[in-house]
Amino acid sequence: MGAWGSGGFENDTALDFAGTVTDADSLLEAFSAMPGGVIDADDACKMIAAAECVAAMMGRPAEDMPDGLAEKLKPLGAPDEELIELAREHVSMVISASELTELWAEADDTASFNLAMTGLIDRLNPDIKPKKGKKKKPYFDNSPCVFCNLPMGEEEHGSFTMTVDIGADEPITIRKSAHLRCLNARLHPSHIIQAWKTDPEAIERETQRLFGEGDDA
Repeated sequence: MGAWGSGGFENDTALDFAGTVTDADSLLEAFSAMPGGVIDADDACKMIAAAECVAAMMGRPAEDMPDGLAEKLKPLGAPDEELIELAREHVSMVISASELTELWAEADDTASFNLAMTGLIDRLNPDIKPKKGKKKKPYFDNSPCVFCNLPMGEEEHGSFTMTVDIGADEPITIRKSAHLRCLNARLHPSHIIQAWKTDPEAIERETQRLFGEGDDA
């Protein structure tokens, strides 16, 4: 039986792919899927592994990264914004529509895959620095998570609402709060909350690149 686990490199396909990584073009080749189709499981494994390489180049390597791969990635330097965006797009496509996701949906430990994807998304997110004079103080939320019943604290969390029909045409709306990790651990893999973040400064840089700084048009 081959290697099989929820981590980005805990399967034979990803490990084989890791052995082929030599430069940024090696990663670009893995990001070949087009939106709209169901991604093959092996291709999905390669895309997740390539995305993990990008995260490592951002200084956020996975714990299961193969020995020697980090050293191979060091000479490549930090990834450019285009490569990061490709990684983000393909991780999202794998989660939303791939055979890999469906395989994990049928597994006994679906939560481990969901949490691995939640962690990868977080590591591919930009480090957004607050503007001068707008730094927020850490806020400790004492309200309990509906799943683990522990305080929200300073972890990523949110609220959700659902309408429950209790009969006699008397539906009631219930609002609950949960840690992102607790909620995602209990969802079908293709429906986990993908908490992608965008750096406003990166958007501004891309706008200037596309349309030119100081263009009157």
